Amino acid sequence: MNASASTFDEVADELYALAPADFTSVRNRHADRLKESDPQLARRIRALHRPTQAAWAANLLAHRHPGLVGELLDLGRALRDAQAHLAGEQLRGLVEQRRQLVRALTEHAEQDAEAAGHPLGADAVAGVDRTLTAALADPDAGRSLAAGRLTAPLEPVLWPESTSGGPQAEEPGRDAGKAPAPRPTAKVEAQPATERKRLRAQERARKAVAAAERAASAAAGRSEDAARALADAEAARRKAADEAGRARDALAGAREREARSRADLARAEKRVRAAQVTADAAGEEAGRAREAALEAAERLHELGPAREAGAHGGSTG
Repeated sequence: MNASASTFDEVADELYALAPADFTSVRNRHADRLKESDPQLARRIRALHRPTQAAWAANLLAHRHPGLVGELLDLGRALRDAQAHLAGEQLRGLVEQRRQLVRALTEHAEQDAEAAGHPLGADAVAGVDRTLTAALADPDAGRSLAAGRLTAPLEPVLWPESTSGGPQAEEPGRDAGKAPAPRPTAKVEAQPATERKRLRAQERARKAVAAAERAASAAAGRSEDAARALADAEAARRKAADEAGRARDALAGAREREARSRADLARAEKRVRAAQVTADAAGEEAGRAREAALEAAERLHELGPAREAGAHGGSTG
């Protein structure tokens, strides 16, 4: 068995022991976890159908009471063998065993379901009973029950050579192993045929019920998948709306900061222009001062020789 098959069996066993209300969310979580590493296994897991309540209760029997289920299958083989060989005494004993074992298993199913917080209703209990009866009569049904992965109750089939849907005890006074005595009248002959017709109709109706339950289970699973997809889409929409809101807030903040920056820039440019005017005026004033200083220096220079000549004339006189 490869790793994928082992993982699939482990996941399937876990899922079909879960209450139907928890099945879909846990199944999808497993599928999501494996989606990247093993897409094929993820698809196989996501394709598993949610069980009905009766099927889940029968699955619990396989998971929690495999010994009793094994006894049921062994008893089914013994009943079929006794029926085939018309072993009347053996049949009578086995029929009583069947009654007791089915009752015990049904009670276990009710107790397990109630302990899990999901008590069985009358329809679910009847579905468990039909499943156990089917497992007794049909080896394939027995294997399906033992696998513990039912999605709908199993429907009983007619026992071989039986006109009553199950093994019956021999009539008093009939020797075991002998063929039944021929029926004396046509009227008596007609009764088994009518009963067989009724049982065939009943079997078809049971199969139709089982098919409808499987379809309902599949539809419920699809509905839950759709609800989950809708919830995911709603969550994504809310996240996108939040991000868009934050982006709008950020944009509004950026625009406000831009407006403030532009106002600051305008004020700074105004101060620059005013400072430039002041600087230009100061420059002009400094130029005028320099020119005045030069003129004063020139006059001082011109007056210097005249003062010297006057000084020499006064000394001679």
